[in-house]
Amino acid sequence: MNDQRKTKKQLLEELERERELLVQERDRSLALQEVSNKLAGAHDTDEVLDLIVNEAARLVDVPFMNLRLLEGDVLVSRAATEPAAAYAAEAHVHDEEEGPSASRHAMAIREAIHGDEMITAKTIEHLRSFGFYGVAIFPLLANDRSIGTLSVADRRARLLTDDETSLLSAFADQASLALEKARLLNEAETERARAETERERSDALYRVSNRLAGAHDTDEVLDLIVNEAARLLGAPAAILQLLKGGVLVAGAATKSASAFAAEASSVRPALKVEPDTTMVGHVMFTKKPYTTIDTANDELVAPEGRRLSEKHGFHGAAFSPLVANDQSIGVLTVMDTRIRLFTDDEVSLLSAFADQASLALEKARLLNEAETERERAETERERADSLYRVSNLLASAHDTDEVLDLIVNEATRLVGAFAGQLRLLEGGVLVPRAATESAAALLAEDAASRPTVSAQDQATMMARVMATKKPITVDDATETELVPAEIRLLHQKHGLYGTAAVPLLANDRSLGVLFVYDKRIRSFTEDEVSLLMAFADQAALALEKARLLNEAETERERADSLFRVSNLLAGAHDTD
Repeated sequence: MNDQRKTKKQLLEELERERELLVQERDRSLALQEVSNKLAGAHDTDEVLDLIVNEAARLVDVPFMNLRLLEGDVLVSRAATEPAAAYAAEAHVHDEEEGPSASRHAMAIREAIHGDEMITAKTIEHLRSFGFYGVAIFPLLANDRSIGTLSVADRRARLLTDDETSLLSAFADQASLALEKARLLNEAETERARAETERERSDALYRVSNRLAGAHDTDEVLDLIVNEAARLLGAPAAILQLLKGGVLVAGAATKSASAFAAEASSVRPALKVEPDTTMVGHVMFTKKPYTTIDTANDELVAPEGRRLSEKHGFHGAAFSPLVANDQSIGVLTVMDTRIRLFTDDEVSLLSAFADQASLALEKARLLNEAETERERAETERERADSLYRVSNLLASAHDTDEVLDLIVNEATRLVGAFAGQLRLLEGGVLVPRAATESAAALLAEDAASRPTVSAQDQATMMARVMATKKPITVDDATETELVPAEIRLLHQKHGLYGTAAVPLLANDRSLGVLFVYDKRIRSFTEDEVSLLMAFADQAALALEKARLLNEAETERERADSLFRVSNLLAGAHDTD
């Protein structure tokens, strides 16, 4: 009977133990399910990790649970129960103190380790001082890589059961899943942000390209480039500098960089395009971008540049050269108020903007060249047409004064002068024969001050042109000794400064002088002097034609006179 009652008691105890195991198993399943549900829906990884360590600690009835992740070469705590967090804060336990032989070993073999095996004496001493004894370390695995550890410790010396080990391994797997999900989400977010940034950058470059394709205002394009470059690189300031005649000038700047740009140009206008001299000079010489985390402390930045950077609060900077036809023509710079290192992607984007600026400047140069060539061709055509009209008039006209008037007016107009006159040599004196209306007042006062102008007076411009048979030009007739003092005063009174004088030549003889005057102080170009010589030649031809016509007319009249005398002689019988 006693044996039967004992058996019944044992059965009840076994049933109770079985019930407790089932409850425990149910609790563990529910806890894992809760973690799984939280993991499936949550975006807060820290919340999931906190749930894992606290639920795992509760279910295996231990006070110490610490989850650490490998960041670089260091294991960093990411979630812990309160006792574990207090222990870590007090003991300042690092992976090296727990040893490469504990957590590192568990990560290396990718299996859990139990007891004091491979734990350093110093770590054991710290654990004992906080009343922790039994220790186990579980590796966190993701994609066949160890990414961290889950450490367990109890107040009593004991080994974990197989069920507890299995449960903690499951929680470690859940932690790995949470971390892997977070990694994938972060990668997806990073990729989304990168794609958005790329799209925004592409849109900005597209806008610049469109503006570049349609705009004729280069300054407008350069302003767009510096502002978009600064915005997309997350910098407050940008400046575009151009090299012109060895001098660095500001081509465009954001408002925040305008004061810096103006002061930089005044402090250091000249630039040596050489390596390791100045930051900008180095970038232009190497034709490669350059970045610095702090311009105020970079030795490649000239001392005055460092002072300016410090004054205006600029530190991190990126520089990209503007290159056209394999020649550096300037630099595009973005500047930050933070000490900052620009990434390769950011430097690549800056280089793309620099290329757009180079294209804009090259387009402007080509347009300017084309416009200059068009204007030159138009001027050549107009000059040729004018000379053709003069030639036609010269060929058909018998009125020399009409031809000379046309020559003076066309010559003055085509070289962009204000007034002109033509003087001819008559009996050793140079007399006015034709003039523009704008020269009338000057000629009237000139005649009043000197009734005659001798061709022999080598001190005057007229006489010297006649004698040398070569043109003479002066930038300012009021400041040259080639013009008599009283005539210089007349030039000053009438505001006539730039002057050109060319000889009229026929059969290597000087017939006179063609003058043009301008209200500006100016130098007449070789092309303009050549055109004036062509008009002077036309005038000489007109005069030579008139001379020949006059000689022919005189010869005809003489022949007619002789003929009449001969007829009278033939018909008369009375010699008296």
